[in-house]
Amino acid sequence: MLLPTITTKQQEILKLLYRYRFLDRTQIQALLGHKDKRRIISWLKDLREKQYIDWHYDGTDFISKSQPAIYYLSLNGIRYLRDQEYPSQELKKRYKEPERKQAFIERCLLIAACCITLLNGSKGDIKHSYVLPAGYVGLDNEYSFLDELQPQLYFSKHQGDSITNYLLESFDAALPRYQLRKRLKGYVNFLDEWDNVDKPRPVALFVCTTTADLMYVKRRVKGLTQDADVDVQIRVTTLDKIKASGVASTIWEEV
Repeated sequence: MLLPTITTKQQEILKLLYRYRFLDRTQIQALLGHKDKRRIISWLKDLREKQYIDWHYDGTDFISKSQPAIYYLSLNGIRYLRDQEYPSQELKKRYKEPERKQAFIERCLLIAACCITLLNGSKGDIKHSYVLPAGYVGLDNEYSFLDELQPQLYFSKHQGDSITNYLLESFDAALPRYQLRKRLKGYVNFLDEWDNVDKPRPVALFVCTTTADLMYVKRRVKGLTQDADVDVQIRVTTLDKIKASGVASTIWEEV
């Protein structure tokens, strides 16, 4: 099928939406490193008209109109990436983007904001690198060891010869307690059984919606790590703090 013509920069936008799932215009502009807001808006409008992307936005609703539009891949965008030989198992997930719950969308936007903070924080002798779940796919992938755990973000801080790795997970407010307990146990077991000789054992970072949730997570983690064979490092913070200060700030509490 012959797809409508788009520019190289518009192709980059499609790749960003594949990687981050949901983004607003300011995030797309930041990730592209582009200064011209009007050009970004024009590219996005053209991509929507050509059915490469779609958005969550209702100009007739006062509340929706006051919020930034949220963009995601549409049919032609998925077709374009399929022709670029992106993993089919990941592309299949993109067909369901219009049905995603608001909590999932907000989490994607939060992770994107964290990544932008890391990019902006790479200065001098401090550099950051990161990978998202779409980058865990493939047995020959150096990050395939993360495919089972599926952390929402894996990033590394490089400072001179020192490297510190992190796993980040933001827990939804509506997540049932039994699922939260299972997820916490999965992280503790993953860190306890770490056998990756090429990468230092990572630090797990958990983002909780409320202070009450944070206290619950701390209690559960302390109980789970009592029998760990190694020093498992886990830190926690609240959603408000990470939104206000960013992932690389001094907002984390050691468990």
